[in-house]
Amino acid sequence: MENSTIEELQERISLYKDKIELLTKDNVRLYNEIEEIKVDTNVISSKEYDILLDNMELLKSELEKYKNLYFREKQKSKVHIVKKSKIVGRKPVSDELRNKVLDLKKQGSNIRSIAKELNIALGIVHKIINEQK
Repeated sequence: MENSTIEELQERISLYKDKIELLTKDNVRLYNEIEEIKVDTNVISSKEYDILLDNMELLKSELEKYKNLYFREKQKSKVHIVKKSKIVGRKPVSDELRNKVLDLKKQGSNIRSIAKELNIALGIVHKIINEQK
């Protein structure tokens, strides 16, 4: 019996040695990884990461504010351009010219002769006569 217990103990010792060897290898591997991380300049600490994340959120909110401001200003400028463009365009027909065209039409002149006589476009004569009807 003593032999069997000694053998069992020796077997246990060998198992423990194997476990110790595996753990030692794991420790060495982990230590090497830690050293590589310390040397690596691309790695940052969690505090730095949190700070960068906060800065990124702040920049996103600022960007959103500037986008809104940009679109508001763009809309204002479009409204301003539209207001200006109402002034620009064809000049309105004066009442004097309108009355001359209508008088000539009443006298029996045709549209082409009215346009030639008053030196205005044929379309303007059409417009004035059609507005009167």
